[in-house]
This record gives sequence, structure tokens and C-alpha cells, in this order.
Amino acid sequence: MSLKKQVKSSLLWSFSDQIVTQIVFVAFGIFLARLVPPSAFGLVGTVTIFSNFAVLFIDMGFGTALIQKKDADNQHYSSVFWLNLLIGCGLYLLFFAAAPILSWFFNEPQLTLLVRVISISFIINSLTSVQSNLLVKELKFKQKVIFNWIAIGVGYSIAFYLAVNNYGVWAIVWMTLCTSTMNSLLYWFSTKWYPSFIFNTEKIKELSRFGLNVLGDTSVNYWSRNYDNFIIAKVLGSTDLGIYTRAYSLMLLPLKNISSVITKVLFPAFSKKQDDIPTLKLYYLRIIKCIALLTFPAMIGLSLISKEFVLFFFGVSWEAMIPVLAILSIVGAVQSIVTLNGMIYNSLGKANIAFKISLLVNFVLIIAFSIGVNFGIVGMAYSYLLASMLLFFPIYSTALKQLNTTIAEAFMTLRSTLFATLGMAIVLLIINYLTDIALLKSLLLKVSLGSITYVTIVYALEKVFVQSLLTKLKSLLNKG
Repeated sequence: MSLKKQVKSSLLWSFSDQIVTQIVFVAFGIFLARLVPPSAFGLVGTVTIFSNFAVLFIDMGFGTALIQKKDADNQHYSSVFWLNLLIGCGLYLLFFAAAPILSWFFNEPQLTLLVRVISISFIINSLTSVQSNLLVKELKFKQKVIFNWIAIGVGYSIAFYLAVNNYGVWAIVWMTLCTSTMNSLLYWFSTKWYPSFIFNTEKIKELSRFGLNVLGDTSVNYWSRNYDNFIIAKVLGSTDLGIYTRAYSLMLLPLKNISSVITKVLFPAFSKKQDDIPTLKLYYLRIIKCIALLTFPAMIGLSLISKEFVLFFFGVSWEAMIPVLAILSIVGAVQSIVTLNGMIYNSLGKANIAFKISLLVNFVLIIAFSIGVNFGIVGMAYSYLLASMLLFFPIYSTALKQLNTTIAEAFMTLRSTLFATLGMAIVLLIINYLTDIALLKSLLLKVSLGSITYVTIVYALEKVFVQSLLTKLKSLLNKG
């Protein structure tokens, strides 16, 4: 199969995966929110601040290095596998010992046991990191997607049972562990590659030149994204953290469903074409146009209907989430495009530049969040928005420079989408100003009229482009 066909098939399967998993994620998240208080989500959020960061060190950036390296062999794969397993076991022991300290620091007695149980996932994840990256490198996303669906089905079924039987926060914990375990079993019983008893330090050193830069970038970027959770947990408490993390997870939906899918599929494809900058530039501009076509109206629309959305789906106990969601949704629209920067740097082998950029982003966000927390979770949301606006031009222009393009060219590519989104926003603001109707009627009216306005303007301005996309989508679905 040609690279172009592999990319198309991988995109189709990856988008299918995200549609299914995120429908389940949102539906189950709303279901849980009706059963457990915000403080329970805050407790899990506090644990995952540290556990998700530790997971980065299991891979050490070597997974990305294996994908990027064209001539990686079994010695590379086996050496990385054993290193991952060693790090996973070491991290589990570290977190097991540190659990009481985290519990004391955040003044949450339940954290000791929660941390010790969730940390088991370090060992589980270390067993399948290489197998997962091999499937990505070979663009075998269909297999990854099927595994993910099976694992999610098992994990969420167990979580549903536990939630209904009043296990509260443990429903989320066991869902995470069971999903990881099932994924691991599926990889091991179906993979064509198994680790040999080889550990070649020279191969590790060879990969580390690229991998450690990726690790540095992702580590710094992780804390820039999670320092807000850390400081909320410490200063404001688990209830405010639960509300903030729910809003934040909704803000991340376009990044997880669209931008990250495209990044995962196109990173290995871009890596294979890393010497052809003009072609990469052409594809990149098409990609951001497709992404913005979906994410801009979705996130700006969510911002403007945040009141109806939160009250209808989550209930009045989550009312404090309304202004936070409204602000963070705007951030999500911008990040749906900016998040592709990492793909540009990594595919071109310039992870060192990405690392330096992440240091700057982290520095600005830490200052912003440290100020914003003094004004509650709404202040945190505003600080995130202001910092994102401040960083946008220098960060984005640096990434685009790698493809020999500019922000002006990117804006010209997105001008129709931006204009249509603005038109939709004006309609929603007018409805909000002129009407005062029941919650459900208001939600349906805004969603329907906003969607009609956006689609009408986009189709009028980009008729050929939209028809081309629909034709390609129809062709992909027929082949899939």
C-alpha cells in the first residue's frame, strides 16, 4: 500500500477511534458527574498530575525516536523495551514510597492509597510502549483502534458497575487500570515482535540524541499544561480542581479528537518526507484549514453556550464551571492549531528547538497561573487565555518558519473559517441578548441557528473546498 493510501486509511481509523472513545468519555463523564461530587474528580486530578508526568519518563522520548529513525532495528527496539520496563518498575517504587508525602502536602488523607494503586499503571504501560510505537511507525492504526475499543469496553463496563454501586472515586481508578491491562494483553497476544534479551547501550545513546530532546520538550510542556492543576489543588482544594479539570477536559476535546489524531498519523508520514519542505508546507496549510473548519466553530460555539451546556448536562452543582468553560474554550480553539507545532519540529528532527520553545512557554504560564490563582478558578482561566494570546505570535511564527511559511500565509488560509466563525458568534450573541427562554429550548435554538449560520457562510466562501472534502470523505468511507 502506498504512503498516501496508508495515511488516508490511518486517518479514517484514528478519527473513528476518537469519535467512539470521546462519545463514551463525554457520556460517562456526565454520568459520573451526576453520581459523584466535584471533589472526587479533584482527588483523581491531583493524583494524575504526577502519575501522567511519570508516564513520560517510561518512554523517555525513545518511542518518538524509534518512529523518526528510518533504519531502527531489533537491537534498538529490544534495548528500549528493557529500559522502559526498568524505568516503569523504578517509578512505581518511587511513587509507592512518596505517596504519604503527597497526601500530607495536599492535605488529602485518601491520596496515599490512591497514588499507590494508580501507580501500578507505570509497570503495565512500560510493557507495551515499543509495540504501540511500532504500529504507529508502520501506520497500522486499524489494529491500534480495535485494541483500544476492546480495552475501553472492558474498562468502562467495570467503571459503570462500580459507580452504580457507590464506589465513587474508585470507579475512575479501576477503569484506568483495567483499560491499561486489557490493552497490554491485546498487544502481547497479537504482536509479531517480541523483545530479545538484548540491551545495547550504544543503540540507546544513538536514540537519546533525539529522544531526550523530545522528553525535555514533552516534560516542560506537560508542566506548562498541568501547573495550573497543581497550584489549584494546593491553594484552592479538590472541589475547585474538580470543576476546573472538567472544564479543561472539555476544552481539550478538539485537541484529542482532531489535532492529536492528525499529529499521530502524519508524524511518521512527515518524517518520511522530512527532506521535502515545499510538500510538507503544502500539506500543513491544508491540514490546519481542515482542523480549523471543525474546531473553531465548535469551541467558540461551546464558549457562547456554556451556561446552557453545563446546567443541562451536568446540573446546578456544577454551575461554577460555566465561566471557566467559556474562557477555556477560546484557548482550545487556538491550541487546536498551535498544538501541531510539535509535529513540525519532531518530524524535521528539530526537537531541540521545540524544547527551547517549551521552556519559554512554561516560564510564562507559571507566572500567569501564580498570579491567576489569587482570583480563584475564573482567574486561572483568564490567566491561561492572556498567556496564550501573549505567546501565540512568537511561538507560532517560529514553528512556521521551519516550513518556510508565515503567520500571514496561515491566516490567509484560514480567513473564510475565521469569518464564518465570527458570523456564528454574532448570531449567538444576538440570541442571548434578545431571548429569555427555557434551558433546553435555548440550547437547541443556539446550536441549530449557530450551526446553520456557520455552515452557510463557509459553504458560500469555500464551496469548492467543502465539496472536495465531502467527496474524499465519502470515498474513504466506501473503502473503509
